[in-house]
Amino acid sequence: MKLTLIINYSPTRPVGGPQGVAYDTVEGLKKNHSRLEKEDIRVHIVSSMGTDYHSVFETNEKFGNITFEYFRKIVPTAVFSDLNYYLHIRKRKDEIDLIHSHPISGAVAGAFLHIPTIFTLHGMYWKEKLHDPHLYSRLMYGDLNIRRFRYVSPRIKKLIAISPYVISEVNQFLQSQTPPVEVIENPVSDIFFEQEKQEKKGLLLFPGMIDPRKNQATLIKALNLLKKDHLPFHCVLPGPIVDRGYYDELRSMIRKYELEQDVTIPGIVPFDHLLTLYREASIMVLTSLQETAPMIISEAMAVGTPVIASRVSGIPYMVSEGNSGFLIDPHSPEEIAHQTGLLLADDAVRKKFGAESRRIAESRWKSEVIVNNQIQLYGKLLR
Repeated sequence: MKLTLIINYSPTRPVGGPQGVAYDTVEGLKKNHSRLEKEDIRVHIVSSMGTDYHSVFETNEKFGNITFEYFRKIVPTAVFSDLNYYLHIRKRKDEIDLIHSHPISGAVAGAFLHIPTIFTLHGMYWKEKLHDPHLYSRLMYGDLNIRRFRYVSPRIKKLIAISPYVISEVNQFLQSQTPPVEVIENPVSDIFFEQEKQEKKGLLLFPGMIDPRKNQATLIKALNLLKKDHLPFHCVLPGPIVDRGYYDELRSMIRKYELEQDVTIPGIVPFDHLLTLYREASIMVLTSLQETAPMIISEAMAVGTPVIASRVSGIPYMVSEGNSGFLIDPHSPEEIAHQTGLLLADDAVRKKFGAESRRIAESRWKSEVIVNNQIQLYGKLLR
């Protein structure tokens, strides 16, 4: 039985996002390779993460039933990714029993070629579009991906939801022609579980794109209130600056509230540095306006870092209120400051929340657990 897994995989662990999910998924497949052999499932991983050549194939003797194919993107990817995946999949069509695609364009290609296809939905395109201030990305990513999703929904064998939240959103959005859905959460790499907590009291961490949807502006307002309570803290906001205007707005707010010594926006940091920040953080804070199942929550919890995060979208399915962290209104600087202050001031509660975070992460998100569920689904559909 031959499975083609379309996923944005690279052999080194990226900082996060879908590429991080890809790395953690392949890590789980490698750890479960003996089960793949037992089930007679051969996995061919197709990735457009980058090569200077038209197509590069790789095998590994240790994991003989897992092969890799890397191919070059055609830009702009928003327009040409469907065609690119179609051309690569068509060449191997007769060798494919089942496709599992993480990019929506891979699912479109599989459906168009009438190959049985599973699709993992990583974002609510119709929701994210509402928080995107840029006309180009609303059209080229939001609208196009919405059209793609409407096309594939009645044509796929199974939709994988990375959170129970996805099910209600998809049902409400599609209303009819909803595909069969199975909840399989995102895996977390062993790299995070192997970290030993070394807290630097007062360190607040919010990794993520500098973008209005992430809502760092409200966090900075909350930090201004927190500073007035004379609680020592330092907040680090690592991540790509995707909206320069919004970044300038944040810098202006930091100056206005005299937080220059208290807030750092370093841009993209190396993965090792991010791991250090997870280890040292007292609290991981997330004030996003919309998220499906943010990896920074599961990663922070795997390291044993308590979480304060928005009471929106898929986040309440991840954070256990009053046990592993607190949920807050992302529009309320007062509530964010209050809950952050409570947790910063109480060492015992912070330690308890951190331990519970790690316990939840180990039971739900270890890569071999998640991928084992995927293999079970593959076997069922392939048979």
